[in-house]
Amino acid sequence: MVEKHPVTALPWYAHGDYAVLLGLFSDPGMLPGTYDAWLKRAERTESQMQKAGFGVVRIWIRPIAFAAWCKQRNVSPDQRSRLTFANEAARSLSAGQ
Repeated sequence: MVEKHPVTALPWYAHGDYAVLLGLFSDPGMLPGTYDAWLKRAERTESQMQKAGFGVVRIWIRPIAFAAWCKQRNVSPDQRSRLTFANEAARSLSAGQ
């Protein structure tokens, strides 16, 4: 039997979307003010999780799609919603395999 390692979804942002997303999010203070600072932190988190044995999948959060997803569910575009969005997307990816 092959041991399955847990998979963790990480919200991931494109450089060109970052400023727009910070304007969209209801909690922009939860993220670094610049893309470069965010990327450094995200890559460090990803590396730590991988070293701990987790499979990590980057889930791209795009402004229009994420705003629509939040509106459809009547939720605030905050950290909890970003994580829920990422986890739902990761589950959809793994279900399609």
